[in-house]
Amino acid sequence: MNQAPRQQPSQGLAIASMVLGIVGIIFSWSLYAIPIPIVGLILAIIARRNGNTGGMATTGLVTSIIAIAIGGIVIIAIAGCFLCAVMIDGF
Repeated sequence: MNQAPRQQPSQGLAIASMVLGIVGIIFSWSLYAIPIPIVGLILAIIARRNGNTGGMATTGLVTSIIAIAIGGIVIIAIAGCFLCAVMIDGF
């Protein structure tokens, strides 16, 4: 019996998740600090569930998590600075 060759999973979702994770790290100081890496994280999870357990899917997962963490820290720091300025100056 001939078996059909096993098809490789598409790399598109893995590449997109990796790019969005890297972009999320680069722009972690802006308003896009959280939405971009969340989309990257979702794409990485979907790519890994579709059988793409290679380096790009893992890189997309890791960079998206790092970007979310950095973005959260930046948002908390900005909120803290704003609240401190409001309390001192009575804005």
